Amino acid sequence: MNTSAIDNSYSRSEVTSRSSSTSGSTGQMERDSFMQLLLLQLRSQDPMNPMDSAAMFNQMAQLSVLEQLWDIRDMISEGATAGQLSQGAALIGRYVEANSVETGRLSGLVDSVRMQSGTVWLQIGNDEVRMDQVISVQ
Repeated sequence: MNTSAIDNSYSRSEVTSRSSSTSGSTGQMERDSFMQLLLLQLRSQDPMNPMDSAAMFNQMAQLSVLEQLWDIRDMISEGATAGQLSQGAALIGRYVEANSVETGRLSGLVDSVRMQSGTVWLQIGNDEVRMDQVISVQ
């Protein structure tokens, strides 16, 4: 019986391209990529020389730790976003000055705050500026 060797090398782009079509966020894409790589590795095992159970257990333990780290990273990111929005909300009713690329120097009372794509926007009259463009608060 003649068996040919199985190539166990995988390109990151191959795994990422498979998982990126099914996921939207970066964190989910990383998880999907890792799972795709693990499943591809399991499917490509040499049946005459399978992975030993200790190595498989170690990989599963690493996967569990990695999942927990991803969850912690997501929680920290959500906390940072909430903190930025809270800082913006504290500026409502305050007089601010900002340098806006779109409108130049702008000053006035902050009427409202919104978050879009992770960026806090301050409404000053009819104009909006990013919170990171504020240069003074009174």
